[in-house]
Amino acid sequence: MAGSTIAERLGVFAADLEVDALPLPVVERAKGCLIHALAVGMAGSAAGFGRRAEQVTPGVSSPPNRRGYARSLVTGQWHPASTAAFINGVHLHARAQEDTHGTFHPGVSVVPAALAAAEASAVDGRTLLAAVVAGYEVGIALSKPLTDLTTPPFRATAVFGPVAAAAAVARIRGLSGERTTSALAIAASISGGTSESFGAGTDEWHFQSGIAATSGLMAAQLAEAGVAGSRAAFEAEAGFLDCFSRSREAAEMIARDLGRSWNMLEVTFKPYPVCAFNQAPAMLAVRLRESGLHADEVASIRLQMNEREATYPGMPSRGPFTSTSQTLMSARFAFATGLVHGDITYGLLQHFTDPQVLDLIGKIDLVAESARPAKTAHATVGLVDGTAVQDAIEDSDAMLSWDTDGVVRNAERIADEIPLSTKELETLIDSVATLPDAPSIDPLIRATLAGISVRT
Repeated sequence: MAGSTIAERLGVFAADLEVDALPLPVVERAKGCLIHALAVGMAGSAAGFGRRAEQVTPGVSSPPNRRGYARSLVTGQWHPASTAAFINGVHLHARAQEDTHGTFHPGVSVVPAALAAAEASAVDGRTLLAAVVAGYEVGIALSKPLTDLTTPPFRATAVFGPVAAAAAVARIRGLSGERTTSALAIAASISGGTSESFGAGTDEWHFQSGIAATSGLMAAQLAEAGVAGSRAAFEAEAGFLDCFSRSREAAEMIARDLGRSWNMLEVTFKPYPVCAFNQAPAMLAVRLRESGLHADEVASIRLQMNEREATYPGMPSRGPFTSTSQTLMSARFAFATGLVHGDITYGLLQHFTDPQVLDLIGKIDLVAESARPAKTAHATVGLVDGTAVQDAIEDSDAMLSWDTDGVVRNAERIADEIPLSTKELETLIDSVATLPDAPSIDPLIRATLAGISVRT
């Protein structure tokens, strides 16, 4: 579309996207993203943030006699689709184990918005998959050239999530390229969120994903109702780029390779419920523990990380710790927990006064290196006997770019934290795998609700 605006290029791409035209690896990655999001989201129900979201937006137990309603994952209550998207977005983000591209977590806004719109609109599985791909591709097309310019102080998921969710819902609703362009423009005008809660160790960030999901869904609904959005919403003076990056230099890069290079294939997954920046130190610590290193042998630790990541709000924290918002962000807490316990679970993140972990934290020198690549970590562990052990994770993105089987293995690994039986989890995974041939997404929704008696 020579001469078109960013919103128009993104809008036409999302509106025209069909599953049959997608490369098979892209379809498989979409399935993997759905499995990961739902497994992690259901495990996240124990954190309680989704329940708080539902407390302020109560639903009804019986399905309304009209379309436009969808269910929350944990209680099965029926809500207007925008409210269901909000609640489920909070669940998916509750334990910070979502998928990642750079600093953007596309799944926690795209998946809840797409699921709510799909159930409310009674579409088939292929439409849901197309919508998920559209949302991820549009969101990452924006975040990829902009995230280094925006984050921090802005939070990538709050900035790019509403636009990504709007693209997904517009595809669910079958909006034209013109209407989808308006949906993206409306979403761009209401995007935004800060990173301060990570530094403070408070709860706001848990809800940014749900707000992004519902904002995107409502933007698409408004566009469908005839509300017009600016065609130049992104690159115009006082538009999205000026607002969040203070520069329009990236305008030519956005959407340039849509449909030729697939952003979804660059999405990575988290094995541990900690910040994306902490995955490399966490994996490194667990690997050292598995090699036979014990915390009581350690005299000192020099932990080298990328400068931006090591200084991001919350990352340098030594404690004291009183919330999981603090522990999952602290590089020292993640490394110490992994080395002491050989694993990092959400339960372990709540052990704020674990004496072994706190003792080890006091021995960690966190070194921020400007030349060190992102999402890597190097540790030099000085031992009490005077010797030292060194190890490094130099490409965590490659290690965490799982295929569908890898995503399933991770879901099985955290199965004890998911309120489903082994059989019910298998049914959920199968429901995603068969989406291309599913005439309805109802079996998938019912699979997420199979353990509802356990959770209520």
